[in-house]
Amino acid sequence: MKRCVVVIGASSGIGLAAARAFRDAGDTVHAAARREISEPGIAGHTLDITDHHAVAKFAAPFDCVDALIVTAGTNIKERRLHELTPDAWDRMLATNLSGPFYAIHSFLPRLKAARGTVVIVSSVSGAYTDRSGPAYQAAKAGAIKLSHGAGFESGGDVRFTVILPGVVDTEILENRPEPPTREQRDQMLHAEDVAAACVFAVDLPPRAFIPELTILPTALQAIGKTT
Repeated sequence: MKRCVVVIGASSGIGLAAARAFRDAGDTVHAAARREISEPGIAGHTLDITDHHAVAKFAAPFDCVDALIVTAGTNIKERRLHELTPDAWDRMLATNLSGPFYAIHSFLPRLKAARGTVVIVSSVSGAYTDRSGPAYQAAKAGAIKLSHGAGFESGGDVRFTVILPGVVDTEILENRPEPPTREQRDQMLHAEDVAAACVFAVDLPPRAFIPELTILPTALQAIGKTT
């Protein structure tokens, strides 16, 4: 039976890999992102996850949704505490924390109708201190607790899983003050690794769910180690 899967933050990286993985599993996939998405077998939508009105409008036509995958995230080069500005802080929280809440808020009735699953892709940075910056770490920590709290209140009507990847070789690494070398990237997770974890969480039988899953690159096993 085909499932209806919505992936937000799917123009590249983990989101696009997740959309492809669910498509390849035979699901009907709706992929949304700020940038245009043109991928065979996937319905693409343009969406700014930081705009709660736009997210609500996007969700409105759906009757029920079996899985909502939220992978949208960003970081900035000027990430050190002394470099952060209030505007930069607000932008970081808008994408990495408020956006996932807007998606859950808008899709919750559709997810309840399907007894569906939400997967939020947070980061190991939200649980362990590293060099990703206080704003990113605070937002990703909030996303972890958002998932836990939503799952606590769902009463089993909707399963909530939060995934905490270690460093992944995606475009966001270009926003580091010093982007990693090719040799460093080769040691990192691939987007497809995290996508496989998303599919695994959704594929579990209804009697079981994963509250939290940490996935790290084998060559960089130390928590918080990103180089």
